[in-house]
Order: sequence, then structure tokens, then C-alpha cells
Amino acid sequence: MKKKVTILTITGSDSTGGSGIQADIKTVTALGAYVATAITAVTAQDTEGIQHLYDIPATILEVQVRSVMDDLRPDAVKIGMLRTVEQVAVVEQILREYTPRFVVLDAVVISSRGRMLMPKDVVEAMVRNLFPLCSLVTIKQDSASYILNGKSVKTNDGLEEMARELLAWGCASVMLQGGAITTEALTDVLVAADISAARFYVRPGFVDRITHGAGGAFTSALAVFLCMGNDIPTSIERAQEYMSQLILRSVDSELGTGGQLLDHSSSIAQQTISPRMLELYNSLMDEIAAHHRSTGEVGFYADRLNVTPRYLAQVTRRVAGRTPKQLIDDYIIKEVEIHLMGSNKNIQTIAFEFGFTSQVQFNKFFKKMKGCAPTKYRQQPGSNSSPNEEGLEG
Repeated sequence: MKKKVTILTITGSDSTGGSGIQADIKTVTALGAYVATAITAVTAQDTEGIQHLYDIPATILEVQVRSVMDDLRPDAVKIGMLRTVEQVAVVEQILREYTPRFVVLDAVVISSRGRMLMPKDVVEAMVRNLFPLCSLVTIKQDSASYILNGKSVKTNDGLEEMARELLAWGCASVMLQGGAITTEALTDVLVAADISAARFYVRPGFVDRITHGAGGAFTSALAVFLCMGNDIPTSIERAQEYMSQLILRSVDSELGTGGQLLDHSSSIAQQTISPRMLELYNSLMDEIAAHHRSTGEVGFYADRLNVTPRYLAQVTRRVAGRTPKQLIDDYIIKEVEIHLMGSNKNIQTIAFEFGFTSQVQFNKFFKKMKGCAPTKYRQQPGSNSSPNEEGLEG
């Protein structure tokens, strides 16, 4: 019998189950591979951030990793959060001894909440000692900027230049994620030592609204697809498709106080979708991002895409398990939430900005989507709006 694809993930534990070891286990298992683990840190955290961190001693990490390498001989090693220079040294030594087929590093220097996850000396050791051993390094732009002494970019050329600076540290390839180069989308770039041309990937920014654990899950999925015989560009495409569907299936789960957790247990099965369907879906999300303040009518978006509303519904059902109207309303409500919680604009002004003809219509829509009136929602802890605002509640 053919040996089952086996992935060893080396990273921290997340008590919410949304990222780290727990998310890697869920992702790899869902994609049909076997996952082994080595824990670098134990955290007490919720979806708002980490309250406490306990770093596993490097000697204990070494025992965990060697036990797996000796027995299971994993096809790939996926590395996430490392917390000490000694941990980096242990991982480097073992990678050099066992030379796994693939080494994929998710360089998580800064969390999705903006917290520094690695001390400066650990970051320096990771770049110097682990980058040269990696088949692929995946890294978000804020983490890359930290490594490159605060460098920021505003163009695709600048994004590629940043990726190539990281590539120069010796890794075989770099996937730099999340460059906000266009107004309503995110741009990723892949550069490789053995390929002269960079490869760009554009995805709707909407799919990054659930961010907690998405980067680690993406890297785990990528490792699985590599081990299944795909090249790096194809593995990235398949991992992005998997993550887009996972995130979209998670939107309605409302896990955590902010609804920011990936729901790997969703009953909506992953669909095999054609490139045309995925392209149309992405185009729809781009159109919603551009026009959601002027209209929420499905017919408008179908006309923009030169398809019938019925066909558009078939596509969104297959890709995301949702109707076009649900996608439009969900995008609108999330933008409205940002304005309610992050500004002092009165509710009537926000209603008109989002194309509602009256505050009564806006209140009705908001109650349907969130179960409460916008003024009550605005009174939640964390709002930057005035607590004394008066507004009509419908």
C-alpha cells in the first residue's frame, strides 16, 4: 500500500482552536493527509488576542520532533511560531539531519491582531538559519516589513522587490501575502530562485475578513498539496481555493464573540469548481466591493457580469454555499459595523452613505442582520462612537 501523505507541524497551541496546532490538525485531516505535531508554546487566548504564553523548553521540543521524524518520516515539515533562539537551533539541526522532502515555513512574526509573536533575536535566527532550508516561506506583508526594517510598498513592483529581498536569504521560494495594491483586493506574489518571473495572485479582500488562523491553515493546506505531487504555483492555487471556500463557509458560524474563527466542521462540503466559476465569483466580490454603497440588487450585479441572476445564484451556491443576496448583504453589514463602531457619524448619515432611502429602512435591515437596533449595537464595549447619540430606532 502507498504510504499516506504525512505532515509534521511545529508551532504553538491555540486554546480557541482557531490557529496553531489545532487549525493545522483540522486542515491537514480535512484534505485527507495525516498530521503529527510538535508544540512550541502553549497559549491562553481568545479571539481578541493572547493573554498568556508559556514557551516549551527546546529540549522538550527536540524530543517531540525526533520522535516523529524517526517513526513517521513525514513528507513535509510545516513550521509556524517559534519562540526562542534555542527552539530555532533545534529545528535547524533536525532539518539538516533528516532532510524532509518539503519544508514550508509560515513566518508568523506579527499576529493578525498586531501582536509581536517572536522576539527580535528569534526573528533574526529564523531568517539566518531556517530560511536557507525552506522549500517555501509564506509571510504576510507586515511581518516582511518588520524583517526588512520597516520597508513598505505601494505597487506590485515594490511587492516583488520585497519578496526578492527575502528570497536572497537563501530559501527556494517566497510567497508574500496581503499587499493592498488595488483598492478592493489583496495581492500576493510568488518568487522562486529557479524561476525568473514573479507570479501574482489577486483575491478579493472579503475573504480575509476572517483572519484568525487563516495564514497557518493556508500554509498547512499548501504543504499537503505539495506532497500530493503538485508544483508550488499549483499548490498555491489549490490552497487559496480551499481557504476561500473554508472562510466563506465559516461566515455564518458566528464562532467567537467577533465571529472570527474558521469553522472546519461546516456541513457544507467543499465543492469542485471550474476556473470559470471561480473567476465569476471573484468578479462578483470585486463588483460588490465597488458598488455596495449604491445598490444591493442582485440584478444589477448580474448585468455587470453579463450573466442571468439565476446562473449567478448557481455559481455562488456552488462556490460559497450562499445566494448572491446573502453575499451582498453580508458585505454591507460588515462595512456598516465598521462605521458604527469606529466613527462618530450619526446613524442617519451612515444609512444614507450606504444607499438606504431612510433610517427606518436601515434600522429594519440592521435588525434583520444583527438581531438588534444599530444604536444598541453601537453601545457595545470597544465602540469609538459617542454614547449620547440620539437616533430613530425602527
